[in-house]
Amino acid sequence: MSLISFKDWSVSRKSAIAASVTYALLLSGPGVYTPFFPLWLVERGFNASDMGLLLAIPMLMRVTSAPFAWIGDGRLGPRRTFLFMVCCAAFGYAGLTFAESFAAVAVNLAIAFAFVAATTPLLDTIVLGGVSLHGHKYGQIRQWGSLAWLVSGLTAGLVLKHLPITTVPPILAILAALTVFAGLSLPDDRSRGRRLIMRPASEGTSPPLQLLIVFVAGIACLQGAHAFLYSFGTLIWQDQGFSSLQIGVLWAIGVVLETSVFLFGGNIAGRLGPYRLILFGGAVGITRWVLLGLAPGNGFVVAGLQALHGFSFACVHLATMGWVARFTRNPSARQGVVASVIGIGLTLGTVLSGELYGLFSAHGYFAMALIAMIGTGLVVAAGAIERRNGAQPQSAVSGG
Repeated sequence: MSLISFKDWSVSRKSAIAASVTYALLLSGPGVYTPFFPLWLVERGFNASDMGLLLAIPMLMRVTSAPFAWIGDGRLGPRRTFLFMVCCAAFGYAGLTFAESFAAVAVNLAIAFAFVAATTPLLDTIVLGGVSLHGHKYGQIRQWGSLAWLVSGLTAGLVLKHLPITTVPPILAILAALTVFAGLSLPDDRSRGRRLIMRPASEGTSPPLQLLIVFVAGIACLQGAHAFLYSFGTLIWQDQGFSSLQIGVLWAIGVVLETSVFLFGGNIAGRLGPYRLILFGGAVGITRWVLLGLAPGNGFVVAGLQALHGFSFACVHLATMGWVARFTRNPSARQGVVASVIGIGLTLGTVLSGELYGLFSAHGYFAMALIAMIGTGLVVAAGAIERRNGAQPQSAVSGG
């Protein structure tokens, strides 16, 4: 199987490889941040409540995705907007190196992640354009980001055995700078931006407002339910006696399955459609959070539950991209709206996680199961709204 599908070898291959490399470097940062930044906060002396608030800031900053991504529909185009955002994020990461107080850490996190927020939706917009123009497979390009998340986390785990945890912010800044260099190879889309400005407002399709609100709220709950794992999974496993290497492997297992879904799940996603795939991911997520809430200490059991990440996250994400790609009006702005609302869900979940971890430790996962149940119900309601309204998007571009 070819990892990248294309019709025109010269143009399509170049853009697909550029997007794959850019995804890889862009998501290497979260691969380091997610497992090790909480440990950096512990080294700085913050308690669980302060950590919950600080870890919520990156999620909260995702509300800037919508306005920043909207710029990508203008004259700059998604590519130049993306490059500007990553440059600014690199400076924010660098500032964390010198931050010690709560206020200083909060300010630098806000600066970095205010710009990081729009980068993934902007890159998604560029890649989904390739889905329509060149026949690219979204999942087969996006997989390289997940794979890089895995490799960067494992590599950072080995590096941090020899270097102090204080090196985490400089590593994040360097990865952001490398992302800028990779992004320079993305297709020049200034002409696309001008066409979008000149295009009549009535051209293209968009979902009814009620459908968009209910659907995105459901996705925000399903993805926001991962907040407890992202914020305190490492600390819980540490409390249960897992070593740093074992914790790195546990994170890696989830990413391996996530990558597999992106690589092989496109055809399945096309057959099931976005709603069925999201409901499947939601059901798996509910099961995953309930079982993690029972605080299993057996490494094989925890590894099996981490493997479910490929379904609780990747299936929902893949189906969401497929759903969004069916509507062709203002694609960057809609990607930004989706990312912003998911960011709100993750923010609320992370703030709540700080309190849950302090009170209940691993049993806080039960609250995430409840949030996932609510999200699943909202997606069911969105499907009913679409059937009732007979919403017919212009094209059902596969996000797989």
